[in-house]
Amino acid sequence: MIACMNTRNIGEKFLPARGRGSQSPEQRPAYSVGISWMRQQVLNMLYGILGICVCTWVQAADYAYLTNQGEHTVSVVDLQQQQVVKTLTVGKAPVGVAVDARNQRVYISNVEGHSLSVIDMQRQAVIRTIMLPIAPVGLTVNNLGDRLYVADWYHDSVLVLAAESGHILAQIQVGQAPGGLQLSHDDAILYVANRDSNDVSVIDTRAHKERHRIPVGQHPFGLNISPDGKQLFVVNVYSNTVSVVDTRRNEVVATLVAGEHPYCVTADSRGQRVFVTNTGEDTVSVIDLETRQTIRKIRVPGTPEGIAFDAEHQQVVVASWMDNVIAIIDSERLAVTATVAVGAQPRAFGQFVGSKSR
Repeated sequence: MIACMNTRNIGEKFLPARGRGSQSPEQRPAYSVGISWMRQQVLNMLYGILGICVCTWVQAADYAYLTNQGEHTVSVVDLQQQQVVKTLTVGKAPVGVAVDARNQRVYISNVEGHSLSVIDMQRQAVIRTIMLPIAPVGLTVNNLGDRLYVADWYHDSVLVLAAESGHILAQIQVGQAPGGLQLSHDDAILYVANRDSNDVSVIDTRAHKERHRIPVGQHPFGLNISPDGKQLFVVNVYSNTVSVVDTRRNEVVATLVAGEHPYCVTADSRGQRVFVTNTGEDTVSVIDLETRQTIRKIRVPGTPEGIAFDAEHQQVVVASWMDNVIAIIDSERLAVTATVAVGAQPRAFGQFVGSKSR
């Protein structure tokens, strides 16, 4: 029998109880973005005027789907117009996002609602709710759009669902407190970040079995894979690092230094850089993968969490939980070019950008 939620916190936060006045994901005092943010905005504008620049599997994207945990909604943002075009009511405390571009569906995990909400991208409307016997957090969908993988944080497992019916096809035991999920490009392998056992499970999706366990840093959470599929990036929240895993050898081949309490990561479309949200210092680290050095830290609004690369517009989209906005970063100039107000406490954990079929 599935037990109710208890004392474990999810991704360094206790999701059901989290409020604006509570502690941050990494137990730091909450504060608003102040003068430093305004100063950075002025500098970013100057960089643009003067022409100064520092030279996830990524997707072309027209829309971003932001899970607003504090108000049980999803903000649909037009990335070209840079504005919210719709706000959808979903289940209680939405967190994770997975976009199925093939079938034009978006799946939302509602941790307190014990459910998944299904959004039709053509209509930008919720069309179905899948009830679950767990509190879902991370989730992902395969390329065909017929299989969903959902992390069961409290019972150290991953559920495999038939996307159309919502039926549970398998339950796979993994490490402790699984959070982030990432499929290989051919869908043969599922990677699972196990926060409390400090490792990544390597799952054979055909056999529904764990084949390997890769030790990484402390408290791994966000995952992303390189465009060529050869490297997996694992964010280690307590170590302030990103582990680079060779996906052929299933071993860590490099450790990248991030900022204070990093959370999620995304690679650019050329596989040359990764962008990492640092919740403890309100920045995004830009790391060059050839030199393995940080080339810029970009100041963003408070408590940046979810991050995704929009290949169509060559920009990075960042969800800032504290200030209820997304920040849009030009991936060449490495500067914030816009912010868009969304709902309360946006999380956007997972791949939250995608395009509508035309």
